[in-house]
Amino acid sequence: MTAEPITLNGKKLIILGERDGVPAPVIEQAIAGLGGEVAYAATQCFV
Repeated sequence: MTAEPITLNGKKLIILGERDGVPAPVIEQAIAGLGGEVAYAATQCFV
């Protein structure tokens, strides 16, 4: 079984990063590599 590559071309995404986990800028870099557009990105602290 082969996996198909993930593409986000033409998709707008909302990113919520976590301060002690994966911050939003890191997720933004991954999304950019997949062709997605970031509509909103924020890093929050969830306690």
